[in-house]
Amino acid sequence: MSASFFECSNKSSKKTMKMFMIIGALIILYIFISMNKNKTITGGNKKETTFILYYVDWCPHCKTIKPEWAKLEKDIEFKDVLITKINCEENESIVKELDIEGFPTILFTQNGNIEPYNGGREYSDFKNFLKSKKI
Repeated sequence: MSASFFECSNKSSKKTMKMFMIIGALIILYIFISMNKNKTITGGNKKETTFILYYVDWCPHCKTIKPEWAKLEKDIEFKDVLITKINCEENESIVKELDIEGFPTILFTQNGNIEPYNGGREYSDFKNFLKSKKI
C-alpha cells in the first residue's frame, strides 16, 4: 500500500484526517480496554486473547468475509476472546505498526503471541480455529 493512498489534497484536509485518525485510535483503545478488563483465567491472571479482522471497505474479499465475521462476533461461546474488526482506512497507524500488506488480514493473539490466521473464511472455519486453541 502506497503512502499516496491516504494523502489529502490540502493542509486543512490533512489536519482533519489526522484528527479523525487519532480519535478513531482512542475509541478503539477504549473499547479494547473496557472489553478486556474483566477477562480472567483460573488463578486471576489477565487473559489476553484476541481475534481481529483487519479490513478495508473497498476490498471484495473483505466484503465477503464481514458477514461471516459478524456471526463470530455474536457467538457467546467465545466470550473470553476479544473478537472485533478494524477498518484499516480509518487506522493507518495500525497498518504500519503491524506491517499489514493485504486485506483481509486476521491475527490471533494469546498471551502476547501473535499468529496470523490463514484458514477458511467462513464462520465455521473461525469457530473451529478458536476451538482448536482450547478457548
